[in-house]
Amino acid sequence: MIATAADTADVRRYLALVTAATERLMAADDPAAMVDSLFALIRDELRLDMFFHFRRDGEGTRLATAGGLTQAERHEAARLDIEGSACGEVMRERRPLHLTDIQRSSESRTGYVRSLGLDVYMCMPLLHGDEVMGTLGYGRRAARPFDDEERRLLLLLCHYAALAQHRLRIEEALRHGIETQARLLDELNHRVRNALQVAIGLVSHEVRGAEAPAARAALSRAAERLQVLASAHRPLYATADPGLVDLPALFGDVIAQLRGDMPEGTISAPEPVAVPIERAVAAALLLDSLLEDGAALPRITMTVGQGDGNENLRISFEASGWGRVATGLEPNRLVARLCHQLRATLTNEDDGCLILVMPHDGGEYGHRDARP
Repeated sequence: MIATAADTADVRRYLALVTAATERLMAADDPAAMVDSLFALIRDELRLDMFFHFRRDGEGTRLATAGGLTQAERHEAARLDIEGSACGEVMRERRPLHLTDIQRSSESRTGYVRSLGLDVYMCMPLLHGDEVMGTLGYGRRAARPFDDEERRLLLLLCHYAALAQHRLRIEEALRHGIETQARLLDELNHRVRNALQVAIGLVSHEVRGAEAPAARAALSRAAERLQVLASAHRPLYATADPGLVDLPALFGDVIAQLRGDMPEGTISAPEPVAVPIERAVAAALLLDSLLEDGAALPRITMTVGQGDGNENLRISFEASGWGRVATGLEPNRLVARLCHQLRATLTNEDDGCLILVMPHDGGEYGHRDARP
């Protein structure tokens, strides 16, 4: 059989419809608006008068959206007994149903669409795997039955609508999961901060009661380090990823805690630097130890780069005398343990510059944006 020019034109129009419909369905962010948009796109081409989208929610089914109905008709559709209708049959049988000559039919399943004046009705299941998510039906009042090409087009569009609806459901579940996780992390963070503040208060009380200067000094340092741990939780939610800490913000907190106001430009980072909470705590305690001897406040620069095929975080501390700090820290067991935990090295470039280099785990954390 030789295709005519009219056949070719129909194919082109249908392909254009499929393309436009797919773009709308894949970009949709609301299930009801998605189906409304699909009806508006194909209504004139297929001479459609009405459509119904019934959505299964748990064990029940409800009218999600419809088109071409009056307010009273829509209200009636929302109260429809689905089980005895054509849509109910489609969901049970999991196959399309093409009904014709409805106005001369007495079947109970066509009672509602017959009351609306429809003479042709095609209802299709929205399927994803073995799951029936609902139905999508299109009707004509005074027109011929849907031909083979029209039915194939509607089935194809119904398939895409089911995929899009499944995508929207997954996205909604993910958003809900992320929101729940954020609330739980927020609560956990709140509880950890409270517990640390209680510990700080108890140690501070012991400081006031200690008589020996050495004991007071040791307890004061313990309280100060507990405060550093508490500081690590404050910027936890300044990152786009739960569990990561904005390292420049944390260093700023530690410096402000130890030295008061921090001059502008003390900390610079050309790009956001976010690290896991456990590494942030170790880095904050290390900074606290470096500042312990009362040396001048350094300019701190954080840069991420490649070294030996791995991504490294390089932190430079620049101020008079800071290059000699590395030598003085060699016997410090806390600094040694923190460097071991961070897999970090401390070196000096000259008398005024101390360099800390540690792996940045680029494959796992990369350059995630530390801003909200």
